[in-house]
Amino acid sequence: MADITVVDLPLVSILIPNYNYAQYVEQAVASALGQTYPNVEVVVSDNCSTDGAWELLNERFGQEPRVRLSRNERNLGIGPNFDRVLELARGEFVMWLSSDDVLYPTHVERLMTRFLANPTLDVVYGNAYFARADGLVFRVRNMAGQFPVSYTDARDELVENFTTTCPVCMPCMLVRREALRGYAFASTSGSTVIASDWDIVIRLALAGRRFAYVAEPSVAVRLHDDQHSGAAYHGPGTNILDFAAFVERYMDHPEFVRRMRGREIGVAQLFATLLRDNADRNGGTTRLDEEQQARVRDLQERLLSRAVVYEPARVHESTITVVMETSAPPALVTRSLDTLVAQTWPAWELVVVDHGFVPLEGLLRAHPVWERTSHIRFESTQPAGAARNLGLRMARGEYVTFLEPGNRFAPEHLASAVETIARERTQAVLATSRLVFEQADGDGIVWHDLGVIAPFGGGEEDLAALEIAHSVPLDALVVYRGLFDRVGRFNPGAPLFDDWDFALRLTRGTRVAPTRAATLSVSARIGLVAQRVGDRRAALLASMDAIHAAYPVDAAREEERRRHRTAIAQLLGELTERTATTRGLAEFACALAGRGLAVAAG
Repeated sequence: MADITVVDLPLVSILIPNYNYAQYVEQAVASALGQTYPNVEVVVSDNCSTDGAWELLNERFGQEPRVRLSRNERNLGIGPNFDRVLELARGEFVMWLSSDDVLYPTHVERLMTRFLANPTLDVVYGNAYFARADGLVFRVRNMAGQFPVSYTDARDELVENFTTTCPVCMPCMLVRREALRGYAFASTSGSTVIASDWDIVIRLALAGRRFAYVAEPSVAVRLHDDQHSGAAYHGPGTNILDFAAFVERYMDHPEFVRRMRGREIGVAQLFATLLRDNADRNGGTTRLDEEQQARVRDLQERLLSRAVVYEPARVHESTITVVMETSAPPALVTRSLDTLVAQTWPAWELVVVDHGFVPLEGLLRAHPVWERTSHIRFESTQPAGAARNLGLRMARGEYVTFLEPGNRFAPEHLASAVETIARERTQAVLATSRLVFEQADGDGIVWHDLGVIAPFGGGEEDLAALEIAHSVPLDALVVYRGLFDRVGRFNPGAPLFDDWDFALRLTRGTRVAPTRAATLSVSARIGLVAQRVGDRRAALLASMDAIHAAYPVDAAREEERRRHRTAIAQLLGELTERTATTRGLAEFACALAGRGLAVAAG
C-alpha cells in the first residue's frame, strides 16, 4: 500500500477492552500501533483495573495521538465493555483485540486488502498462532471450522458455525462497522458473556453478511491460566451450554430453518463432539450435570426429528449445487462449464475446488458461470476425496451433484433429476450415461469424439453392481444434502475410487431412483490422458481391494468380486498399449465398470 496515502484509506479502529492485564496490555497496544496499514486508531477501554494497567497505559501511550484511552466509572462486565469500546470507535472498520493477544505487523493490511478488492464484503478474518503466556508461539491455530486455504464468500458461515468448532477467532476478525449496527455483546441471551463474540458472528451470518478468510496467521493468541475462554470455560462444559443456548435461540428462525435444512444431523453431531471433548478433558466423564445433559439430549432429539422430515415436492423450489474438484487442463474445465450454463433447470450454483497446475480463477471470472460460483484454490494437488469434502462444505444448495472436467451434462440433465425426485419421492437419483471416447489434438486443447457406448449404465442393475465394480459415475447422481450426514462423505485419503466408495454407501443407505434419461456424457480419453485412473494405475488394485474389504458380501458375490479383480489385473498388465486404441480403451472402461463390451465403439 506504499502508493496510497493515509487520506485515501478507510480508518480502522483497533478496539482493546482491558481488565487487569497489566502484564500483557502494553504489548497488545504496541502491536496495534505497529501495523503496516497506515490509517489506524487504537481505542482502549479499561474496565476499572486494579493491577496498575490504567496507570501503565497512560504513562506509555498517553501522548500517542493514535491512541485514545478511556476508563469506565465502574466495572461494566466483559460484554458491556466490548460494547463501550465500540461506541468510542471512529473507524469505518473495527476489530477487537484482546488485551492479552498480539497483532503481527501486516495483520490489518492483509485483511483490508481483501476489503478494498471486494467492496461488498462485511467481514474479513484471518488465522492465528497459539502462544504461551510469555508470548512464545508454539503452533498455528487449527480448528475444525477453519478452511485450509483463503477464500472470499465461498461458504455459508451460518452452517459452519453450527456444524464445526470455532471457525472464527475474534481477534482475527475485521468488520465493516455498518454491519454491526444494532448488535451488542451485552444483549446475548441465554449464554455466557464469554460466548458473546460467537453470537455476534452467528448473527452476522444469519443476516447474510459476506465473509472472506485469509489463511495465513497474523495474530498471536495467548493461552494462559487467567484466560477467560481457556480451561475454566471448556472444562465445566460452559462452551456446550453456550452452543445449546444458540441452538435454542435460532433454530426456529426462518433463515436457520431454510439454510440448515438437511444439516440438522450435523448440528446434533457437533453436540456429540463437544460432549466427547469435555469427557476427554475430565478423565472420561463429562462435567455437565444430569439436567444439563438432558437439555442437550432434548435439543439433539429435536434436531434429529427435523432431519427425518423430507418433502420431495420442495425440490422445485431448491438450488442444486454442482461440485467440481479439478486438477484437469483448462480446456476440459471450460467444456464442462459450457454444458452447465446450458441447463434448462435455472436454480443451480457451482462450487470449484481448484488444485491443478494452472490456476482457474481468471478462466472462471471470464465465463458466464462466475456469478454463481464459489471458488477456492490450492497450490498443490489434493486427494479427490478431500477436495470433494471441502466442496460439500461450500455447498449452499439443498441438493448436490458433481461434474468431472471433460464430462458433459445434456441441457435437461438437472431438470430430469428434479422431476424424478418429485415423482419418485426419493432423496437421490441416477441419470443414464453415455461413454464417449476421445482423443486430443497435438496441443491437448481440442478433443475429438471417436465413438460412443450408449447407454452406459443408469438402471437398477448398475446400482446393484456397485457391490462388485465401479459401475456408476459419480456425476450421474443428484443427492439431497442431508444424506451426506447419514451415509458419510468421501474418503479424504483414498488415491482412487473415493467416488465408488461413496456411491456404494449411498445405495446401501437409501433408495436411488433412475431417471431413465441419458443426460450425462462421460469422457474416456485415449491413453487415459488427464484421467486419475491412468495417473494412479499403480494404486488401482489395492484401492479395489480396500473397498471390497470394507463392504462384506455373501459367498456368491465374493466370487464375482474375485473374477472381476482377475479381469482387471490382466488388463493392467498391458494397459498402456491397450488404451492407445479405441477398442482397447472401451474394453478397459467396460471391464472397470463390471460389464461386457456390449456395443462396439467407433
